[in-house]
Amino acid sequence: MTRHCITVCLLAATFAAAGVSHASAQDGPFVETMVELSPVQIGGYETTWRVGRLGAGVQKERFGWNGGVERHQRGGLVDWTTQTGGFQRLGDWTWDASAAYSNDPVFLYRRSLEGGLSRRVGGGLVVRGAYRHLEFPSTTVRIIEPGASLYFSRGEIGAQGFIVRNQLSAQRSSVALVRSALDLSRHVSVSGGVAIGARIFDVNTFGRGSHDAWQAFGSMKVRTAAHWTLELLAGGAHEDPLFTQQTIATRLRWTF
Repeated sequence: MTRHCITVCLLAATFAAAGVSHASAQDGPFVETMVELSPVQIGGYETTWRVGRLGAGVQKERFGWNGGVERHQRGGLVDWTTQTGGFQRLGDWTWDASAAYSNDPVFLYRRSLEGGLSRRVGGGLVVRGAYRHLEFPSTTVRIIEPGASLYFSRGEIGAQGFIVRNQLSAQRSSVALVRSALDLSRHVSVSGGVAIGARIFDVNTFGRGSHDAWQAFGSMKVRTAAHWTLELLAGGAHEDPLFTQQTIATRLRWTF
């Protein structure tokens, strides 16, 4: 049983990046690996989704870049995708962009393009607007992403919206995400968030119903040595009427 990955791709990306806070970040070039395991139940059918990632990049205070290769497995089906993205701060403005490509995908997008623009409007308040374009073999999905974050000395709190339109079905859905991150010390930070909405997991195939959905996640990041950072993540999700998912993941980064 396969499912397109639409809004959930955005939330998974947020989930994977949760806990990134300025005080605990290590600047410089890096390489990283990530492994994610998600038991999934769709009605009476049970399976496991697996993701493995190998990536590299550079992170500085005013700019950053990353790229990587990911292997996604759902049951006996496997998709591969390559991804790259970056950001740059210019005074009170910050732009960011990302792109990804999957060759002959079964359940992932074929192409993904995203661009965003942020501005600091006063104190620690930053507002952001972004647009994402996803091309699947059978449809195109467009997503508008408004958001805002409030930064303080030891972390941040933010909210983000996802307004989604599926071209094939002409359906619209929306998701709201609230997240926060806190530096407990120079070496440890924690983060978490909750998303609620409809059709987070795209799924005309889930049958009739409201398709009300939620997703919750949390992470802990530990800088274990001068160059090593270990991140542990966990989360869960449900979409009416049939879909339930739990997720655990770990990411290890070495900074030059």
